[in-house]
Amino acid sequence: MAKYKKEILFENHLKEYLTHVGGTKQWKKLDIKTTDGLWNNFRKIVYQLNQDKLDQPLSNDEFNQVKKQLLVQTKTPYDAGVFLYGVGGKSQIDIDRDDGKHVFLTIFVQDQIGAGNTVYQVVNQIQRQHVLTGKHDRRFDTTLLINGLPIIQIEEKADGHSAKEALNQMHQYEYEDQYSGIFSTVQILVAMTPHDVRYMANTNSDDFNTDFAFQWKLNGHKNPIMDWREFTDHFLSIPMAHKMATNFMILDNTPNHQSIKVMRYYQVYATEKIINKLEYHDFSDTTDSNKKVGYIWHTTGSGKTISSFKTAFLASRLPNVDKVVFLVDRVALTDQTFDEYRAYDPNTSDNNKGGIVDSTNNTYDLKRKLRSKKKNDIIVTSTQKMYRLIYHNRFSMDQKNIVFIVDEAHRSTSGDMLAHIKNAFKHSAWVGYTGTPNFNPDKGLTTEDVFGPCLHQYVISDAIADHNVLGFKVDFQTTIPDKEDKLSHDDMDDNIKSSVYDMNPAHVKSVVHDVLKYWDNRSVNGKYNALFTTHVGGGKASTPMAMMYYNEFKQQMKDMDRPLQIAVTFSQNTTNNDAQLETNKAISDEILPDYNKRFHTHFDDTQISEYFSDVVSRLNRTASDGRYLDLVIVINQLLTGFDAPYLNTLYVDRTLQGANLIQAYSRTNRIQNMQYKPYGHIVNYRWPSYSEKLMKHALAIYSNPASAKIHAKAKKISNNVLAKPFNEVKNHMKLVVGDLSELTDNFKGEPKSEAKQEQAFKELNTYNHLMSQMKQYDEFKDRGTNKVMHEIGLNEDNEARLTGPIADHLKSDVAKQHHVEPIDLNLKMEHVKEVTVNYDYLHQLIAEYFNHVHDKDLQAKELSHLKDIIYKYLESMETKDYKYADQIKKLLNDDLTNEIKYPLKPNQVDHLIKHHIQSWKMNQIKSFIHQWGVQNSQDKNDLSKLIEQHQLGNDKDLGSSNKLEDIVKHGQIDHQNASDSDVKKLSPIKYHNRFIDALKHLADKIKKHI
Repeated sequence: MAKYKKEILFENHLKEYLTHVGGTKQWKKLDIKTTDGLWNNFRKIVYQLNQDKLDQPLSNDEFNQVKKQLLVQTKTPYDAGVFLYGVGGKSQIDIDRDDGKHVFLTIFVQDQIGAGNTVYQVVNQIQRQHVLTGKHDRRFDTTLLINGLPIIQIEEKADGHSAKEALNQMHQYEYEDQYSGIFSTVQILVAMTPHDVRYMANTNSDDFNTDFAFQWKLNGHKNPIMDWREFTDHFLSIPMAHKMATNFMILDNTPNHQSIKVMRYYQVYATEKIINKLEYHDFSDTTDSNKKVGYIWHTTGSGKTISSFKTAFLASRLPNVDKVVFLVDRVALTDQTFDEYRAYDPNTSDNNKGGIVDSTNNTYDLKRKLRSKKKNDIIVTSTQKMYRLIYHNRFSMDQKNIVFIVDEAHRSTSGDMLAHIKNAFKHSAWVGYTGTPNFNPDKGLTTEDVFGPCLHQYVISDAIADHNVLGFKVDFQTTIPDKEDKLSHDDMDDNIKSSVYDMNPAHVKSVVHDVLKYWDNRSVNGKYNALFTTHVGGGKASTPMAMMYYNEFKQQMKDMDRPLQIAVTFSQNTTNNDAQLETNKAISDEILPDYNKRFHTHFDDTQISEYFSDVVSRLNRTASDGRYLDLVIVINQLLTGFDAPYLNTLYVDRTLQGANLIQAYSRTNRIQNMQYKPYGHIVNYRWPSYSEKLMKHALAIYSNPASAKIHAKAKKISNNVLAKPFNEVKNHMKLVVGDLSELTDNFKGEPKSEAKQEQAFKELNTYNHLMSQMKQYDEFKDRGTNKVMHEIGLNEDNEARLTGPIADHLKSDVAKQHHVEPIDLNLKMEHVKEVTVNYDYLHQLIAEYFNHVHDKDLQAKELSHLKDIIYKYLESMETKDYKYADQIKKLLNDDLTNEIKYPLKPNQVDHLIKHHIQSWKMNQIKSFIHQWGVQNSQDKNDLSKLIEQHQLGNDKDLGSSNKLEDIVKHGQIDHQNASDSDVKKLSPIKYHNRFIDALKHLADKIKKHI
């Protein structure tokens, strides 16, 4: 394959290649190089698409209405996605024609993919004037237009560069607000080199995360597509590119977190497989075998909710389908699933009202919605509610074609509820989704018995390889050694027998001691939280064991400065058995009073469901008051179907096996930040050898796609599933430290050449990743920091220089090379020893430094050493108080001649920092006021107040009052007084739009630092 040393040559070849791929339509080359040219092209296409309503091209006034409405409706990528979807799949803009007629102009039609009068075009080297003052003008590499609107933006890099560089470039464009104007409709970003391609959904600058840039794979292939031509053939051709930007996008209307998501290759293949089967499904054949469409095996954490929603949504639009029913196998998850589905429904309003997704309040409501004449809706309900309707009301339906999609399908293979439901719906089709199918006929019906064949697989080893979920670090411990060799497996299986661990105070005491001893290491100093599960064998009640743990934690934390925030959750006992009174007294007399006191809530034993919801919100960190839990003790709750990215550890005092083990372990492996959370951590406290054997058996089955065919005979765990032993990680770190030593001349300073600075920056990121891993091993704490430091080839001075001044200077150097601010580069240093920030001491050091600078009584080397010590403290603050650390760095690097009265005292430093940052803020606002010609004194005050009240990343709060519009109106009149010559030339409409964009950027910039 030819090598591309020049980016422009690669770009031109891509543009040419795009015009020859696709079906009945291909991308058509346009020789347009300006934004104005794109607007004129869009204007012509609007006329072309609407000749049934337009007898002549749009006038300037008419097209200005189109532009204004388009820009108002596409302020964010989510808004743009909603606009492109339109109403019922048709996007329209209404205008008043010059002759007084009011018409609706069609812009986009979802169903006209690769067909109809849809127009596909490709442009490159579009010149983009800077939007924000002080930023560069830009050129966009390649843009794919659908009906004249930019939908897919491609940035290319020549050989020798990485796709990550292209992603960083697009991040910079986001930061500079370049995806605005006509480019505000961009849905997908593609980073391309000749030998690597990544794609991601468009987003805002603050949420831009390259961890969510995906590679594409061919169906059934292990390796991703690396060649640009092959990627273009399979992803950017027509109609696939159009499908990816519409059918396979998710509009997520989650309150305060609106975003768009683009589906990953395995989600697309699975969805297409099911839709293709349903499209030709014979609903008239009422045999059980015909009803079985098949099941999807996608590992837990890989996005099954998105896949199942998209399947349900597309199925609801098929002409042979009357209704789609999504069955949830646990009542507790019904509301959660409904909320997620409702948020993904493009037909809902901003407050998640309306749309095609319905919940069911009771069996009567379910019956009414099943029989309603409304077509194409999606009903979310529980298996239990549906069964009650069938069994008690003798309900059946033989008039409608209904698709059933069953969540957590592995749980549906037992019992006969599903069989009864199937029989009641004569003309139905059944699809299952599961992360852990049942392959073993000895455990009842297999997943294939219930749903038919496995239609698509994406197993845990695939997801780990793609960085969609984390692997596991699994520890096996015991408090009662040397027992296993004398016992059978049944003796150790707590589903069968009680064991020596059950209700054993000495065991409980030792386990709690271990949890607290290593808490800081495992939780990354409280950054992450944990679940603790226990179970008593032999059919005995487990709640007394959970309470024994709860009370032991309280006992051992009595003298802790910061005791862990712990809760217990289990179901009330209504069985009238011997444990009922004890269980319910524990809830009402201890658990709820403690919880109410800690979080100022008022739950009683009639509100257990509400209490459980509150616990969940504090564990997954969605509680509105921002007060969260560190540890939750459970028996069975939350071990399946619970997502919490900040949960990184599961403590296990029971025997888990098979699907239950995979489901429980997978609570910990959601991606959050791969430096601080490199894997899900599991700590087992029973039967170490037996528990390890059970784990290996489960992982061997569920990490091997062949398991679906050979009925759980897989024998080998994929290499990427389990974390490496401590010594392997340590040895890798030793090599990295050696490389850094060579690059920095034995830690004396950063390299001089740009190439070596880039290399050292990459090695530092590897250093941080490995150090974060090492610190979460128990061996790290047991060996001690000094010994670990010596074993990897560092001493305290070298470590201080490496993680302090060298890292900071490298960050600045690399930022300059990439034309970004240092604060926008991801480099958070990990220290061997955790540095507790003593702010009094830090202020003392800062005072000493400035006094020495003023008095000129220290040599440059000594002054530099003092600054290095301050920088080390600042690096240790970055995860706790990065804004304060950034403010101090600004203080150290700015000219403070007129701000400090010498000698500077330590108790004056905090005031100096705050005064300096406020001065910086006022200078930024003052500069903005002059640049944009804001003259009115009240407007100046209102502008400061708007910025003060702004929340970082919130696109709408600046305009939530009338003050902003008043400021802009006055500015439109006075902007000839602006200091910026470009601003003076703006028309009132352009002034309005660019002023608001620039104010948003200024407000975000200030909030980043204050």
